[in-house]
Amino acid sequence: MLHLLFAILSSAGIFVCFKYLERYKVDILLAIIINYITASVCGYLLSDSKIQISSLLEQSWFSISIIIGIAFIVVFFIIGRSTQKAGISITTLASKMSFVLPMIFSIVFYQEPISLQKIIGFILAISAVLLSIYKDQKDTMQRKYLWLPILLFFGAGTVDSLVKYAQEEYLSSGGQEMFSTLLFAIAAISGLIVLLIKKQKLRSLFQAKVLIGGTLLGLVNFGSLHFLIASLNHSGFDSSIVFSIINIGIVSISVLIGIGVFRERLNKINLLGIVLAIIAIFILTN
Repeated sequence: MLHLLFAILSSAGIFVCFKYLERYKVDILLAIIINYITASVCGYLLSDSKIQISSLLEQSWFSISIIIGIAFIVVFFIIGRSTQKAGISITTLASKMSFVLPMIFSIVFYQEPISLQKIIGFILAISAVLLSIYKDQKDTMQRKYLWLPILLFFGAGTVDSLVKYAQEEYLSSGGQEMFSTLLFAIAAISGLIVLLIKKQKLRSLFQAKVLIGGTLLGLVNFGSLHFLIASLNHSGFDSSIVFSIINIGIVSISVLIGIGVFRERLNKINLLGIVLAIIAIFILTN
């Protein structure tokens, strides 16, 4: 259960970091690059064995780590583009609801058992997410940009499904630190390439607020992946349940942080969502 708790807290920490990056007007791309560099260094330091290029090339998960690493940075850019063009609410909805895909993937591909209790828990979990992020005001959205949140839904869900696949096939007996190191390093390299394509100077990475914000973001980002894999390995719950609990936990804690730290207001529908989230977690864990 501790792995699940830390996975939720570290993932919610990403929400807090992005809020402060926005408040202090930190360039998101620069912070994301520093974030991935920091996360890869964390993986290297925590790895039991000394990481060498030759040993990485020999790992069975080498190819999928490259795919996931590139997908990480791609999904990030989709989030940014969708927020700008499709609106914040629908982008948030698409991102949060993407946990449905790895949940279905775990049930279908790995034939995890289905029970009435689990079905009720899933329905409550999905309802809790929808209600927790509901806002009274409606974002205006041009229909021609509807493909962006749809792409985000499938992109983010596919990334989580690939992480589940890697955990099940290659990481169930260990090696997640080395895997995470390469995955985050690939994402960092992808970000640097984008930076060069945009013709931004590399020295812009060394601004104090970029280094501080990016490093903090990298620490919680590494923790979110590390503890997600640890939860899948050691929690004792089916993967579909793990994804559900972590997601509704992230939403609930993020909402509470929004109220306590950033003075955001909740409506009655949001409160109902939090109550449903607590009920869903209770059902899924018993």
